[in-house]
Amino acid sequence: MLQFLDPRTIALALPLATTMPATAQVDLTALSTETRAYDTVTNWQERPYRPAGVVQYVQMPGSLFLDVRMTFDGPWSDDIARISASSREIHLILADGTELRAVGGYPAWGQLTLQSRSLSGSRPRNFPEEDRDLYWNGLFVVPKGTATATLRIGGDDVRYEGPVTVPSPTFEQDAASFARFSPVGVRRFRVAELQDGRGDNAVDSTISAPTGMVLAEIEIEVEGVASNQNDGDDRFTWHTHNFRLVDEAGHTMGLVGERFMNRILDSQFSGTDVGGASERTVLWVVPETMTEARLLFGETEVARVALGTAAITETD
Repeated sequence: MLQFLDPRTIALALPLATTMPATAQVDLTALSTETRAYDTVTNWQERPYRPAGVVQYVQMPGSLFLDVRMTFDGPWSDDIARISASSREIHLILADGTELRAVGGYPAWGQLTLQSRSLSGSRPRNFPEEDRDLYWNGLFVVPKGTATATLRIGGDDVRYEGPVTVPSPTFEQDAASFARFSPVGVRRFRVAELQDGRGDNAVDSTISAPTGMVLAEIEIEVEGVASNQNDGDDRFTWHTHNFRLVDEAGHTMGLVGERFMNRILDSQFSGTDVGGASERTVLWVVPETMTEARLLFGETEVARVALGTAAITETD
């Protein structure tokens, strides 16, 4: 049966069709390609509140973990303000044609999560005076014996294809190696007196250590030694929960949180420029007889803390 469209419908549809531009793909140019391979990796994804020594090691018999790190030239123009490719559109192609998707990536170097990463970027506001590169990293599981492969990005916005090599296995970067950590102040007290809000809206509260315990407040200076940023910025960043305080036997002390004005937050995100330093104040609950502790960043001991040098007071 023939169907006839109302001429008014056709008249309305034609202008819409002619004003919608076709989406053109942009060819990406790689400025650098870096690869690393590992027999074993550690997953930082769910570790914020796990005790020291409880580590999720990831191994795949007969396989290596290939860490691919890419820097692309930003293809910005008057017409191109933003590009993206989802993790589903990024594949590693083996010699036999097998297509692999990334199983994880590094939000910060040395701190793997088993979450694949998309590629995205935006044109700088003051383009063309300023340029901006694109960064992407991903972790693939490849069979041992693989020497080379092809990275292919084929999204609606961008496309890229280039070779990658599989080097000999090495160890993951130590997340603590990008900074120096120094305890610069220690206090011990039984009760922390806190306040939320100001003036007439202020609400007072306290946190008390259990019997036989005290609150140990440690002021930590963090000096940026190298960038742990996957986007090339010259900064070192961290979370409060990246730290652990342990005794000589490795038992983890309870993290209370980090000072923020008159409050204690369970965790904060912080950063400092490479070559610069920043101080943060963190509280743990420890036995009152404990005179020395080991400060860890991740699983790496970064300092010894002389708790016994601070007298125990009733409040902070």
